Amino acid sequence: MLGLTIMQGQLSVALLAGIVLSNFPEGMASSSGLRAAKWRERRVLLMWFVVIVVSGVAAVAGYSLLDPAHDRTGALVQAFAAGALLAMLSNTLLPEAYEVEGPLTGPLVVAGFATSLWLSSLPLAA
Repeated sequence: MLGLTIMQGQLSVALLAGIVLSNFPEGMASSSGLRAAKWRERRVLLMWFVVIVVSGVAAVAGYSLLDPAHDRTGALVQAFAAGALLAMLSNTLLPEAYEVEGPLTGPLVVAGFATSLWLSSLPLAA
């Protein structure tokens, strides 16, 4: 998704913020679970390094292989990325958030979504 967005010249503050902000809590939750399962710190860091490298390769592949002139390509990539994000949220983050925040989880998710809509309305400074 990132590679296609850059290629189309439509990189937005909302997309960058979403990528960065969604990866921190997911990484922290996953890392704490791995440490609780007795994974060594070195192994956890190596795993995340591999994830970063594979993500970079995927962004380059998206930039190189996808045709931004074809509307269906962009729609399919966006749908896949949105589905992956929703799956990650519903499987990983929301159950853990509910354990901590309880009934405030829903309103906080809505506030986060509203913030992402606001960020998507901001122009990216060139």
